[in-house]
Amino acid sequence: MRQILLVEGSNMFGRLAKAKIEKFFDIPVFWTKTLAETEKLLAMAKGNFSMALLDFDLPDAPNGEVIDRVIAEGITTFVFTAELNDEVRNSVWSKKVADYILKEDPNSIDYIIAAMRQLAENQESLVLVVGDSADYRTLVSELLYVRKFRVLNATDGKSALEILSQHPEVKLVITDFVMPGMDGCTLCQKIREKYRHDRLAIIGFAAKNEGNIGARFIKSGANDFIIRQSFLVEEFYCRVNHCMETLSLIGKIREGANRDFLTGLYSRRYFFDAGSELLRRCRESGERLACIMLDIDFFKKVNDTFGHDVGDLVIKNMARMLREDSGNRDIVARIGGEEFCILSPGGTKREVVARFEKLRRKIKETPATKLQDKRPLFISTSIGICSEIGDSLERMMKIADECLYKAKEGGRNRVEAWEPLGNN
Repeated sequence: MRQILLVEGSNMFGRLAKAKIEKFFDIPVFWTKTLAETEKLLAMAKGNFSMALLDFDLPDAPNGEVIDRVIAEGITTFVFTAELNDEVRNSVWSKKVADYILKEDPNSIDYIIAAMRQLAENQESLVLVVGDSADYRTLVSELLYVRKFRVLNATDGKSALEILSQHPEVKLVITDFVMPGMDGCTLCQKIREKYRHDRLAIIGFAAKNEGNIGARFIKSGANDFIIRQSFLVEEFYCRVNHCMETLSLIGKIREGANRDFLTGLYSRRYFFDAGSELLRRCRESGERLACIMLDIDFFKKVNDTFGHDVGDLVIKNMARMLREDSGNRDIVARIGGEEFCILSPGGTKREVVARFEKLRRKIKETPATKLQDKRPLFISTSIGICSEIGDSLERMMKIADECLYKAKEGGRNRVEAWEPLGNN
């Protein structure tokens, strides 16, 4: 996010908004009080603003004229207004602003900050708009562009399913009901065969509320629906936001459940679920997969000598080093206590052993934490590697654990791999 423009005639409200927004986003907010001041600032700082928060009624622009000027610069715009009659509402939305809010609302600034944050997140979100009407697709797509979504278009259900298979990262599908070959409800059913409600949201569109179409959409797997006969831009954005916020909340809950509370690495439960799936894919594709067990040497002595707070710092430092060393497809988990497990696809036996031998040396040479007297505390780790795909994840972990035990028995601070390196 670049800098934010604030145009507000009230000194009290302007100071409050500027302070809150700068504190939350940690970026500069440039504040002007009139259209004339805004014109000068835009001329000097062309292209530096990513968002703007504007007062609808300014001393030299009482009818929202500043909105047109700022939007002409391609700046995503939010509007504050002291009154909200139908005339003002229609005027604001006709200018394709991102959102507006009443100043009298005590939570107005918090609402705007949340909306700005959501727009930043929207840039990472992909939406698929489905319908055979070009006018419908253009209308919906342009509204989504205002909110910074990335948008794909499909003209019918078949092409929509093909696009979803090519872009599994799509988070929201907005589909018309009447389409050739496959109506919107049938498309919802097809989508739900592969994509659960917690992974992808669907909003249905219908020209009229006939035949209980809303209930049909919901029963077919849609999260929400909109009737074009009574279409309101504000309602459309509310429904889209609700879907995206629900997905985000579920994602955070799921991520929290999958993470170890101390280290932020994956939990034991997630490791077995995701690891079994990774093993299945590697077995089907013929790709190599290594299972690595790591254990901090003499960790009990660390706890007994320096206390559990120091022990926790040592574990967190180990987790950080494992994250830094891991590849994009690796699954890194804290299995329990001071023990960690990694699944790493793709490398040969020799490459995997060389990688973890290098990591072992790095751990040995890097202070795990500093003690109260500022002395560095060094640790070492023992590592066991199973570099052959087994019948199950449990079997691979058992082999890696046996290699880890062998490394411990051999004096610790060692890497032991199953089977000779020559078989690579």
